[in-house]
Amino acid sequence: MRKCLLSITAVLLLFAPARASAQITLGCVRPAQLTSPFAFVSVNGRCTDLSAFIVAQAKGWTLSTRANVGGAIIDLSAIFDPDPGISFSGTTANPSLTATSYAFLFGTPIVPDMYSLALASVQFSATSVAGTTTVANSGTYPTYISGYAAAGATLTNLGVDVGMNDCVASGVAASRTCVAEQKSNSFAPAFYTSLEALVTYTQDNTLSTATFTGMVTLDKVNQVTVTPEPSTLVFFGTGLLVLGGYVSRRRDRRRA
Repeated sequence: MRKCLLSITAVLLLFAPARASAQITLGCVRPAQLTSPFAFVSVNGRCTDLSAFIVAQAKGWTLSTRANVGGAIIDLSAIFDPDPGISFSGTTANPSLTATSYAFLFGTPIVPDMYSLALASVQFSATSVAGTTTVANSGTYPTYISGYAAAGATLTNLGVDVGMNDCVASGVAASRTCVAEQKSNSFAPAFYTSLEALVTYTQDNTLSTATFTGMVTLDKVNQVTVTPEPSTLVFFGTGLLVLGGYVSRRRDRRRA
């Protein structure tokens, strides 16, 4: 019985995700089990659920909407692909001189499977109407984009966090693209049924805008080609020789 328990433990460790589990709190209630995609927007801790604007397509879902959350004007687009991947873009027009905290959380059910590779990319830009506009990463979540996956309620960070440097635009109608990064991460095969992408940053200066585009995707485990051990090849070769000799002797007997 003890050997059986040890074997089960080994299997669980083999398929456990390499990254530590993490939870995301924006103020909205996240579904424990995803049967359809969702989209949350948080401005200074005030969360708004925009999932009602997600439209089903032939393959996956799309989102395209404008919202006023806490005085900030937000244009948001996203594509949810169960294959699996989430791509997204957005623009925020800041309502005040002081720094405003923005967070966007996208989630979607995906094809249940074993996955071992995650990829993410992000591009950020800041535009200033006047004065100086600074877009910086959030103190709560230290990068602009993070990717998560789950098979249930507990999320696992996929290790593809991207975007850490501030983006500063100074002057009248000044615009600057500051962050354009991508990252991939391989990990031990893990079973996932959902994928989530988190975008977070702070932005100051009245009527300034921050624009972002990005994506988070998963890839399936590559098929493993089993290479026989040398001893197995020798045994197999010997078997062929014996079989060949046996067939040859039968032919000789028939001729006799």
